[in-house]
Amino acid sequence: MRPRKWHPARRLALAAVLALACACALPGCSSTKDLWARLWGSSVPGPGDGAIEADADLALRAQERLDASDYVEAAELFQQLKDQYPQSRYAMLAELRLGDAYYLNAKYIEAYGAYDSFTDRHPMNDAVPYALYQKGMCWFQRMNGIDRDQTPTLQAINDFAYLVEVYPDSRYSTMAHARMAEAMNSLAGHEFYVGEYYFKRKDYAAAMRRFRGLIRAYPDSGYHPRAFNYISQYEDMVARGEIEEGNQRPSEYDSPFTVTDGGGGLF
Repeated sequence: MRPRKWHPARRLALAAVLALACACALPGCSSTKDLWARLWGSSVPGPGDGAIEADADLALRAQERLDASDYVEAAELFQQLKDQYPQSRYAMLAELRLGDAYYLNAKYIEAYGAYDSFTDRHPMNDAVPYALYQKGMCWFQRMNGIDRDQTPTLQAINDFAYLVEVYPDSRYSTMAHARMAEAMNSLAGHEFYVGEYYFKRKDYAAAMRRFRGLIRAYPDSGYHPRAFNYISQYEDMVARGEIEEGNQRPSEYDSPFTVTDGGGGLF
């Protein structure tokens, strides 16, 4: 098929749409031309540059579908752009935006893979801090309640911590700090939940390990007052002679913590 001929105004629209598409990832660019050059190593196409090729047409259609919240088709078009035009100046855009299309469609595993591929292939690109932040968000969005498996929470913290360490001055590092605080509070909540579970079953030694560990490991947690309350109750019972220091549950007590809860593991 012969490439379509584009009106000059549509050529300028392509440049504007694609440049603005990555503006969120690359703050501080002084102009569309600078942004385009930093991403793709070339100037913005405009009047007099000749007809825009099929790869640019595909890039524009993919971005249009993304803007229209048609994430499935956007992902398909960005993948097509990657596959059919791997040497295109727009292939890098497709790698990054493929991750965005998946992420916005709640396909977090696929999105993580796309962002991870982008950071591996283009480690010096200015969009890397954004991609790293999005990798952390792919885990963050999969975080479970405090009574569930905390693996996604730990993974989110790890990815955010890496971003903060490598790009401390990036605005995405500032955003990552806030998300890390939320994730850490979730871990503290998990420790409190487990400690409370043990306390109510009179396994006070196990409960105290959880509550005291929570206070040491998560000093800014909102669970501190409740953890201290249980510790105070325990110490009062010891002082009154109701229980012995470091008591264990009765030997016949069968703790459910030795098995999973059927939903991906509880502790």
